[in-house]
Amino acid sequence: MENNMGDENKKLYFDLSEGAKAQSESLKDQSELKQVWDGSQEDFYKSIIRNQQDDIGRIGRYFRDELAQELYRMRISLQNFTNRYGDFEELRCLRDSLSTLVVEIRNKAVLLYNPILNDLGIFHAVDEAVASYKKRFGFTIDTLLDPQLRELHHQAQVHLFKLLTAIFQYLNDESPSQAISISVQVIEFEILVKVSPFFQQGEALSVSKLENSPMRLMKIAELYNARIMNDTLAAGILLKLTI
Repeated sequence: MENNMGDENKKLYFDLSEGAKAQSESLKDQSELKQVWDGSQEDFYKSIIRNQQDDIGRIGRYFRDELAQELYRMRISLQNFTNRYGDFEELRCLRDSLSTLVVEIRNKAVLLYNPILNDLGIFHAVDEAVASYKKRFGFTIDTLLDPQLRELHHQAQVHLFKLLTAIFQYLNDESPSQAISISVQVIEFEILVKVSPFFQQGEALSVSKLENSPMRLMKIAELYNARIMNDTLAAGILLKLTI
């Protein structure tokens, strides 16, 4: 018969089914763990997530502030060289490649570390993303954000922003409409994200562009730990995110 011993408050359990040796080793592990972390298991996991987010932010800042800048300086040096000694096809290709690489690195850096989100909060970051989709694709996103989002912990804002931008891309690719309304509401410890098509008068809802659209939405929800309450655009997509 298996015998378990543990701290009910901290949810730490030790298997003693193999006898005294297992008990001794488990208690030793418990002692070593307490030296590192003296809190609940949930807080321990949250601390790991926060450290990961901090690491991601540092990588993003490195890409944006150091690596991209260094590549840009290389591109300027190459331009100065060609201005002095003449341009060649190989040098033009290298210069164009450096320019493209700088843009790609800066775009990736924004995904890892969004300066507007980190400095000004989720409202400004969402506004920037919405404006970008309007400018690049002509895709209009009308947003209604709960003022309580300002009170969310920074990491919760980052998580929500990543979910919203994934939904933006999904809708831009899949939606038959060129305009979408998204509302975000905070209710206790849950965030409700509702998506509705926004049509001009007399415009009708057509079918989704791709048959695997619901599957893609499921993958997005799974990635960001959101729960799909409704997945049909006609009735309004509804997702719930627990914070």
